[in-house]
Amino acid sequence: MAKSISVLAGLCLLLNVCIAQKSVRLSQFERAGETDLLIDRNNVLHAVYQESPDFGKPVFIYYTSSSNNGASWTKPIVISNDESGNGSGPPVIVQDGNGAIYVIWKRYGNKGSKYPVKEVTLDGRGGYVNGTLFYKVLQAGQWSEIYPVSQEIGSQYSWFAFVNNKGQLYVCWNEVSPQSVQNNWQMWYYADWIRFGILGPTGVTARAEVAPPATPKISGGAPPENGVINLHGYADAEGNVHYTYTRRDPADKKQEKIYYYDGRAHKEVYAYPLYGNQNHFMHPPRLLYDDKGVDHIVFRPSSTNLESEQIWDITPVNNKKTVIAELSAKGYAISGFQAHQSAPGKMTACVEFGGVGESREAMGLFYDVAKSSWTARALTKNAGKGGFKYTQLTPLTYLSTLTTYLAQAATIVTGKDGKRKMLLTLSVRTSTGAYSMNNPSVLFFNID
Repeated sequence: MAKSISVLAGLCLLLNVCIAQKSVRLSQFERAGETDLLIDRNNVLHAVYQESPDFGKPVFIYYTSSSNNGASWTKPIVISNDESGNGSGPPVIVQDGNGAIYVIWKRYGNKGSKYPVKEVTLDGRGGYVNGTLFYKVLQAGQWSEIYPVSQEIGSQYSWFAFVNNKGQLYVCWNEVSPQSVQNNWQMWYYADWIRFGILGPTGVTARAEVAPPATPKISGGAPPENGVINLHGYADAEGNVHYTYTRRDPADKKQEKIYYYDGRAHKEVYAYPLYGNQNHFMHPPRLLYDDKGVDHIVFRPSSTNLESEQIWDITPVNNKKTVIAELSAKGYAISGFQAHQSAPGKMTACVEFGGVGESREAMGLFYDVAKSSWTARALTKNAGKGGFKYTQLTPLTYLSTLTTYLAQAATIVTGKDGKRKMLLTLSVRTSTGAYSMNNPSVLFFNID
């Protein structure tokens, strides 16, 4: 009991400091996960995040909004609960061309199952674990019912959402074939059925396949391992879909490779050695684009063949590689990485890193359109230490000097006015040594 009180006291001290920095705690139960943030066309902020209300309860998707630039927020509501007892994966929130706001997530487990899947440890935005994609729509202040994205249940893995040049909201996802589901061939490397669907306020209005369902090599045998993971992309001004993904090398099963599709052809970009990919599906490569329409794949390469921990930016059009972040000090490691696109050229990334027994810091990486290069900014108090190599490093002190903390994930978006806003998920430990991994909360910051 004393340990819990001590951790809570540390969290309260942290929150007092955050409030002084015009920051607000959004989550309620100190069991939060990944987040997403939307600034809509009326400059209203919409936040979604994973959180479980208690031990033994499912991980739900919560929603809250702010109409005063994040100074205060509405009471969070659950939007993912279908009473199945199953938990939900990382959410995405997006606005279509008609102004409707959609929240999309992957539900684990199946409804009616005797053993619901309340949470999943080894999954992330890359889509390692199977589930069912669902979404909900907010229009005129009212939420719709929950709609499925696919006709199949429990067979989807990786996915991304995008709005095309006509304002239509699409989801691209991959899943295993119905035959694979029937035979329990449920692994991401069997999921080679890549599909697209147009999301509407009353359900999916159209579906299309890029590749047909896999067929077994022999009667009764498993399908070929042509599936993908880490899908991510967007539609360009002409409506062409660009995306990146990871799959096993068909000729060399000791490698997984990052591929890039530019709307016309597929191209190899990078190879992860076997057992040297640091579970990249937890922090997958992201496809972003600059103000000139040039694509950038931002990702964490394998540290197996590197002298330091790094984050790379590769432009597939010319294979140019830029190291945009590097940790050179021994004992320090990158624990997490996320990247987001707000508008053409408005590319942001966040890196979490730290040493044993120290705070896990958060570093922001921002693309400078004027200089066509990346700049870095500390998002937590000690992020300039530990041999983090970067120029123009401006440390910020957001958090209390009497606590250390573990930054877990961040969502950073840029508004039309160029001002950046962040949702940061972190855990706290106090200076007395009391410590708990089970107290992550979501905090909102106006960075600029």
